[in-house]
Amino acid sequence: MFYLILVYLLSATHTVFSESGSHSLWVFATFLTGDSSAPFSEFTAVIMLDDIVIGHYNADERSFIPATVQESVNVTEQMTISTVGKGIHEGMKTKAYYLIDYLNYTRGLHVQQRLVGCELLRDEPGRMMTLEAFNGESGFERRYDVQGDQHTDWKWPVIKSRAQLEYDAWLYAHFYRPLCISQLRTYLKKEQKRVLAKVKPRVRVIKRYCREAGVVQMTCLATGFYPRHINLTLLQDGQPVNEERITGGQLLPNPDGTYQMRKSVELSAEEQRERHTYTCTVTHLSLDNKLDISIEPGPDPVIVVPSVLLLLLVFGLLAAFKIWRKRCSQPEQIIYIPTSAADDQTTEQRI
Repeated sequence: MFYLILVYLLSATHTVFSESGSHSLWVFATFLTGDSSAPFSEFTAVIMLDDIVIGHYNADERSFIPATVQESVNVTEQMTISTVGKGIHEGMKTKAYYLIDYLNYTRGLHVQQRLVGCELLRDEPGRMMTLEAFNGESGFERRYDVQGDQHTDWKWPVIKSRAQLEYDAWLYAHFYRPLCISQLRTYLKKEQKRVLAKVKPRVRVIKRYCREAGVVQMTCLATGFYPRHINLTLLQDGQPVNEERITGGQLLPNPDGTYQMRKSVELSAEEQRERHTYTCTVTHLSLDNKLDISIEPGPDPVIVVPSVLLLLLVFGLLAAFKIWRKRCSQPEQIIYIPTSAADDQTTEQRI
């Protein structure tokens, strides 16, 4: 479930980190405060390279724990992540308590969330982004683009002075971004086999026919592919089907670390009679060329079995069952092969 949430968040930010050849490093942090009977930690932070979990920050021990138990962590990496994790923890804690007071929350469990990430685009430093939310409501966004321009959007009240805000902006641009880019390069080198792996999608077409309404639902499913970026399109007469008619399209994870996506469109009886041509087309980094699959819009033919043949089939199955039961009622023979030449070969009957 946790992995599914992370993939959803990654998919939700695809407009920022989606270019082919790009890689990103993310920190997903959560701070909990208030009434809670659940055994949750006050602060958790997970570090991800693209969609691979690298490890998490342990707030109790103030240390970085790698996802792979056998993986060693050098002193520099441990100090870097521990320092950043401690800073995020303290910053979120201060802001959460301020918002509880400002919004006049008194009881219940309150959740402060922060998403921080940077990217490399074809080995060149790319953008960096911070998003924050409190109890499910977005309230802060900061973006640092490739040209060095910084954009900050506050929905919550600003609790810092102008000098503090200017210092935060400088720190974001000249410390956190270079640090994030440096750590991203380090992890890319360490995890390049997993990150650069390419698995081709398996594509199939599914048709469902509703006889009462006379509607055919055509679904194009691509599954088992990696990396997660894929372009799946339904075409009518060579042109993309209107997006308003398309259902699905969400990127979903598979248990083996690959992904799946499906898109569906419904065709009325009139559209089926018009005999348009429909195509499911897929492009992916693992494919040399795009994959096109033609779809017949009409329902699949129904095989009607005459009643006489159906009766003969039923009687035949009953006769076969009786013969099988008669055979199985006979004693079963088990032959034991001797372990040496001195042993006698014996036959035992099991009733």
